[in-house]
Amino acid sequence: MSAKHLIAAFAVLAANGAAFAQEFVEPGVHFASTRTRAEVLAELKQAQADGSYRVLDTEYPIIKQVGTPKSRAEVIAELKQAQSDGTYYVSDINYPMLPAASAPRTRAEVRAELEQHLMTHPMGAIDTRYSGS
Repeated sequence: MSAKHLIAAFAVLAANGAAFAQEFVEPGVHFASTRTRAEVLAELKQAQADGSYRVLDTEYPIIKQVGTPKSRAEVIAELKQAQSDGTYYVSDINYPMLPAASAPRTRAEVRAELEQHLMTHPMGAIDTRYSGS
């Protein structure tokens, strides 16, 4: 490798490193607090007392339970209801069975609806080249 190649490679690496440089911004320069130091310390002590204060990212916060828990019988009744109406499915491989919104239409009914649309929208946006007949 010649000296020209080494100099060119070094120039490319130096240019790439400059692209990642950021301007230093002093923390808290334009920060205006709305609470006093005493209020913040009181909030911290309250969070430590009720267990909602986390020290490490590896610790999960304690989530307070809201409302009353369901009984086992209530959960089983919900499961049976979901299984009977088709909204329960076992895995993400199976799509849920959604109840039909309306009765299925025949081909003739769909064609009649299309003809009605074309009559009411003579300059309609439906491309008739792909009608299938």
